[in-house]
Amino acid sequence: MKKIFAKEAILPILLALGSFLLVSLIYFSPLLQGKVLSMHDVNMASGAAKELQDFHEKTGEWAWWTNSMFGGMPAYMIVGGYSYSLISNLGSFLSNLLPVPVNLFFISMCCFYLFMRVIKVKNWVSITASVAYAFGTYNLVFTEAGHVSKILALAYMPGLLAGVHLILKEKYLFGAFLTALFVGFELQANHLQITYYFTLVILVYVIYEFAIKLKSKKPQVFLKMISAFIIALLIGVGMHTQRLWSAISYSAETIRGKSELTKTTVGKAGLDKEYAFSWSYGISETINILVPNLMGGSSVGELDENSETFGLITSKGVDRATAQRFVASLPLYHGDQSSTAGPAYSGVVVIFLFVLGLFILQSNWRWVHLGLLILLFMLSWGSNFPSLNYLLFDHLPGYNKFRAVSVILTIAHFVLVWGAAFSLNKIIDERTDFSLLKRPLMKSTGVLLVFMLIGYFSLDFVGTRDVDFMNNLKPSFGEEGASQVLNALRSDRASLALSDIYRAIGLIFLSVLLIYFYSKNKIKDLLFSFIILLVVVFDMFSVGKRYFNNSDFVSKLKVKPGVFEPTAADLQILEDKDPNFRVLNLTTNFMSDARDSYFHKSLGGYHGAKLKKYQELVDNQMIKDGRLNMGVINMLNTKYFINNSEAGVQAQINNGALGNAWFVDTLQAVYSADEELDITGNMIVANKAVTQNSFSADSKYYQIPENASISLISYEPNRLVYKSVNSNVSFVVFSEVYYRGNRDWISFVDGVETPHLKVNYLLRGIELPAGNHEIVFEFKPQSVEIGEKIDLAASAGLIVLFGLAFISMIRKEKVKM
Repeated sequence: MKKIFAKEAILPILLALGSFLLVSLIYFSPLLQGKVLSMHDVNMASGAAKELQDFHEKTGEWAWWTNSMFGGMPAYMIVGGYSYSLISNLGSFLSNLLPVPVNLFFISMCCFYLFMRVIKVKNWVSITASVAYAFGTYNLVFTEAGHVSKILALAYMPGLLAGVHLILKEKYLFGAFLTALFVGFELQANHLQITYYFTLVILVYVIYEFAIKLKSKKPQVFLKMISAFIIALLIGVGMHTQRLWSAISYSAETIRGKSELTKTTVGKAGLDKEYAFSWSYGISETINILVPNLMGGSSVGELDENSETFGLITSKGVDRATAQRFVASLPLYHGDQSSTAGPAYSGVVVIFLFVLGLFILQSNWRWVHLGLLILLFMLSWGSNFPSLNYLLFDHLPGYNKFRAVSVILTIAHFVLVWGAAFSLNKIIDERTDFSLLKRPLMKSTGVLLVFMLIGYFSLDFVGTRDVDFMNNLKPSFGEEGASQVLNALRSDRASLALSDIYRAIGLIFLSVLLIYFYSKNKIKDLLFSFIILLVVVFDMFSVGKRYFNNSDFVSKLKVKPGVFEPTAADLQILEDKDPNFRVLNLTTNFMSDARDSYFHKSLGGYHGAKLKKYQELVDNQMIKDGRLNMGVINMLNTKYFINNSEAGVQAQINNGALGNAWFVDTLQAVYSADEELDITGNMIVANKAVTQNSFSADSKYYQIPENASISLISYEPNRLVYKSVNSNVSFVVFSEVYYRGNRDWISFVDGVETPHLKVNYLLRGIELPAGNHEIVFEFKPQSVEIGEKIDLAASAGLIVLFGLAFISMIRKEKVKM
């Protein structure tokens, strides 16, 4: 016990934690000035969550359904509390200890440090590697965009591999506890794409270790390992039963699930290939892990006054201030992706050490790292390497659920830093004589030089959008002048790439020089380690600041007011005393903007997992021949449009909105989803409803008395109450999204559970007996009600596992003493 908490054991950890905090605060120094990071995705999430947060503050409960986005959708992947899951509460607590984004990078460094120490890497090397991992440029780019869940998932990955490693080294109890803990954290981050990709790395790791042990170990050892993995997975996954059960059931209904339509989708499940591979990394573009500006950096980049473009346009009479604004936002990127916010730069020093390790390390792990790296690169190429990626898309379970495959380069960055740490650790651990390092250093330098030069000389620096850029310039510069500006831009692209190659050569030379002096005993261990850390920090920070810098921070007072300041149109709509209607904003791309959801029940929103039926209705029927299909708009109870006008953005009332519910005289039954969708877009929705014969075998007709009425009398996101008056048997259409009807959304008529139908492709309908009735819809998913009980049981299992691991550790210390 004393050894565990001895000064010699604690001080290195405190040094690491202090270093991580200091490095984070240096990079994100505006936080110390009271500023905060304004992130697009976080702002959109705030808009999406507003109705749910308000309901939680009012009732103390989570609704798990919101009507503020896309007409209505489950809230599992928006916001909610998992009070019975220990790991969810622990993860939330840790995330809130420090401000965003320091918390994300601090957690990332701590978890990578844990992994490094578990695999016996020296303390200073572990600190350096942890900084290099956390501050990979893609991580910074994603953070600036607000992809918080993605960064958290990347942050927890190394801790998970640390647990797996301990199990494989036969430290079963502590390994199982650590694995269960980080499986829980990883799932709590709630970015299944990252988790899925990292699982591939874990599988390679486990298979390799099992193969090594296969000849020398007895069967009972493998049985213990497998048992430890199973227990860890049961507990780690079990603590997220509610979350995962909900997500799995929801996923089947989203754009990643199978469609009922046959005309265009052929009933396939998962994403469309073109959509899934829309952000595929270019093959030659991969070299920008080493040369960040090889492809220009970002789609909107900045040049300075020394650039050829600036000199050219000023020579044509453009004043200095206008020229500065012009070169501040140019299409510098010329790679294969449609657009990008920055490169997947992993650091010159990291890659140099990784390649050096291929020549100086004796372990076969160097080849495993190299093989993994090549595989991850090929996966990131997506549609640019179809022979592999289309095969996986069509046959590997789950692979077709994700898009933007370029994100897998964050996993490649992890492998690069892992291999670089092994290499640096060997240099320090063995203090290898320079005569033994000379040839490996020359080979490593040569390999990187060849790659950089091949990358540079294979490019023509022509971008896919150059023609559009030139056409936009023609009104100002004429055809010849526009062509000259474009050529100057291409010349500047080449200069940026060459400048970064020179930068890389300088850092490689500095690294070689440091290793030379260290191997000649001219630098002590501590100084060498510290200088390497500083060089890595300089390398990662100087590139990272190109894409995520102090300008991304704003005053706390400006964030929410700036994004969610109500417009005149918002204020006009908010004056309506009946808030239970929908709004369509025609001034934005409403299908990718959740700002309106902050104020209203919107037809738009911002989410990566929209309901498939809603997306299909929008794509096929909401807009026809360039005009809004008012039948569809009206059945969605769209009472207001937000439009541009000469007087500015204004609200326009739609008197044709059908309200929350209405009686129809015809219910038409059809055989297929294609028919249902087609008829929905072409019928008079005020009088008629359409459903599939799986809900109603035959078409039906109804008489509607003049005094018949139905109205919404009570609204909560997860509970809707209506009162109806009708002297005849009737059929009611509700302007509410149909989702897992009679399973998650339950309907009651006068307190008796009564099935409801899916009508008009998206909405709900119920046949009512004659008379006055109360109709109630309640969202009561079993995944929540049963899942939280399993969450609690698994959380108890984690506590027991920790207790057993701790007792075992204490006993072993006593035996040693």
